[in-house]
Amino acid sequence: MNIVVHRGTHQIGGSAIEISTASTRIMLDFGNELSLDEKYTPINLDIDGVTKGKPDCDGIVISHYHMDHLGQLTSALSEIPLYMGELSKEIALIGAEYQDRGLYLRLLGANTFRGGDVFSIGDIRIRPLVIDHSATDSYMFVIEAEGKRVLYTGDFRRHGLRHHVLDKLVNTYIGEVDVLITEGTSLSRDAGDYISEATVLDDISSYIQDGKYVFVMCSSTNIDRIMGIWQNMPIDKVLICDAYQKRILDTVINNVYYESSLYRRYDSPLVIDKGRYPKYYMEHGFVSLVRGTENFISKIKEFPKDDVRIIYSMWTGYIEENLALKELLDTYPSYICHASGHVSKDDLAQFIEMVDPDIVIPVHTDTPEKLRRILPNRNVYVVNDKEPFII
Repeated sequence: MNIVVHRGTHQIGGSAIEISTASTRIMLDFGNELSLDEKYTPINLDIDGVTKGKPDCDGIVISHYHMDHLGQLTSALSEIPLYMGELSKEIALIGAEYQDRGLYLRLLGANTFRGGDVFSIGDIRIRPLVIDHSATDSYMFVIEAEGKRVLYTGDFRRHGLRHHVLDKLVNTYIGEVDVLITEGTSLSRDAGDYISEATVLDDISSYIQDGKYVFVMCSSTNIDRIMGIWQNMPIDKVLICDAYQKRILDTVINNVYYESSLYRRYDSPLVIDKGRYPKYYMEHGFVSLVRGTENFISKIKEFPKDDVRIIYSMWTGYIEENLALKELLDTYPSYICHASGHVSKDDLAQFIEMVDPDIVIPVHTDTPEKLRRILPNRNVYVVNDKEPFII
């Protein structure tokens, strides 16, 4: 079995990992590079048989719907089949329909899978496992071929609301692993940056009770965060969102196929049109899901400052790139509280010890060599983009 990381050995995001045997070739993820610079021009993946030339790839398997894992699919040759989680595909289609028609059309024909159900592409056997990440319906993959077993983690964490699932998956499905290909986003971040999703939701719930008009800024597809807020709001508050956000929430609630109390809600959020809040809720207050765009910022400024509370629940790096948002958060009563979607360094080390692989290859990180220092007793291989690794 051959492994080639086409992108992701020394950067966070833009993942593209090739697994091949004598007769089959697949890609794991096919993402855009990450950049906060609006003028940045992404570097497209350039892979013979995948993005150019005669098709020579039997499938592209996507771990979740974040753009740094699927955003390059429009550059892949149209003859190559796609594979995605059943619910992940539905969520990805909503975003693509609004933002990228070409990606939407590409995703429409994607094959789907469910957690735990094994499927094969050629002689490569794949078992997808649903794990906790800031994207609902995210997957790890156990990959078997030519007598070898590889575990690719995708993006994951152990401090989310469904953290308990991971230990069961390791004990039930993963078994002996020859090579672990793991995300290492946290390797370049401070250990103190990591708090649990449950702690974030407790803090948000407390802050919601402090204001009449509460505006929550978080990713529209961070479903665990939104559902956690929704289920723990005071009974005298209503959740308000726009039609786009409601469509995402309804899609998750109506299509989730595994048991979870987190994705159940028996009433519906109130949908507003173009920021016009009904008179009743202007008088009694509300919790509104918003984005850090100029339109939402201008609407928030129409409310009495003393009655407003803003909860910013996303990566703080976005604030520095949005001067209007920074001014808003500096001016209005605001609370910043966020839990990362990525595994912490300590949890990553524990996970690796639990899986006990023969070889570890860090990806989705800009400092892969730090994993060697954290785990000197492990065979950590730091590879370069496009460098073949044979097992």
